[in-house]
Amino acid sequence: MPLLTALEEDAFKELFNLSFGKVASTLSEMVDAEVTLSPPFYCSLPGSSVAEYIQSLFGAEIGLVGMRYQFEFPSDQIIDGNLFQIWPDHTIDGMAVLMIRDTEMGHFLDALYGEHIPEEQLFQVEEETLQLAGDVLLYTCTSSLSTLFASEIHCEKPQFFKGAPEELLSFLALSDTQDGGENLLLRVNFSLIDKEVAGSMLTWMGGSGVPRLKAELNQFVAMYMA
Repeated sequence: MPLLTALEEDAFKELFNLSFGKVASTLSEMVDAEVTLSPPFYCSLPGSSVAEYIQSLFGAEIGLVGMRYQFEFPSDQIIDGNLFQIWPDHTIDGMAVLMIRDTEMGHFLDALYGEHIPEEQLFQVEEETLQLAGDVLLYTCTSSLSTLFASEIHCEKPQFFKGAPEELLSFLALSDTQDGGENLLLRVNFSLIDKEVAGSMLTWMGGSGVPRLKAELNQFVAMYMA
């Protein structure tokens, strides 16, 4: 049975469209180029399969930066003057990831710096630059989602990954790999016009936060998509 209904899935995609629209605008200013976006792609996956999914998109040569985040909602609500605890699980945990193909990383750094970075210097600047870019772009995405959800947000510092495919699952460290739960995953592909750069941005949420996420999606449907 699907985790999301058709309406909830449409709402999830629309929310991501709104948040990534802001990311695209920010990225466009950073690289001084037009940014094109694909329609959002949605799927649900066990936590143990997310690393394999990422590798299926970009292969083993991946440069990425990931940021864990948590949306926090009120756990109670006042009804007829009485305070009720209606959500024992009042947080949604997730991770947002920015991915660039390794073969295009040099072009991405050139676009960010506005000048050519010599190949022998790429390794030195790649990690620091991607972490800085992720700090801006991933936070823009998650904070705009938090605003749409009317929730508080807590974010960890973005972390850079470049290594063997078997190390990726450990880097992602998805909590629900332990209990067999599934993640709700959204992906948008982007490209920088005339910069020879294409990449993807992913976000996923899962575990015990899924019921609360579904409630927030249904509220969004009722308010804006009914």
